[in-house]
Amino acid sequence: MDEADKSLQAYDKLQQSVPSIGFLSRKKRIAAYLKVTGLAQRMIDEQEISEEQALYLLSILARKCAPFQKAMMMTALNLASIDRRLLQPVAFKYANEFRCSMQLLPVGDDESNET
Repeated sequence: MDEADKSLQAYDKLQQSVPSIGFLSRKKRIAAYLKVTGLAQRMIDEQEISEEQALYLLSILARKCAPFQKAMMMTALNLASIDRRLLQPVAFKYANEFRCSMQLLPVGDDESNET
């Protein structure tokens, strides 16, 4: 199986794992983001995909899947108030990069930006 097939297979897994986000439910949206990025982190840990591929697939998923886009946006906006232990490394990195793309200050790895 070549890299393109692996990426497509990984994308399908991620897309199928997106749960319901509820109607304006902060808790459900953040839980959905954690579920999808948790799966992405497991795929990285099991060397199915690289971290770079995971970040790319998450960005495509955010553009193609409205529920994930809403979940990602809610997580990025509330990143400083989310317990860091709940976030997998890829989840934190993607949400923080998205914050920067929205011209928001990034949240530090050492939690020094929390208020």
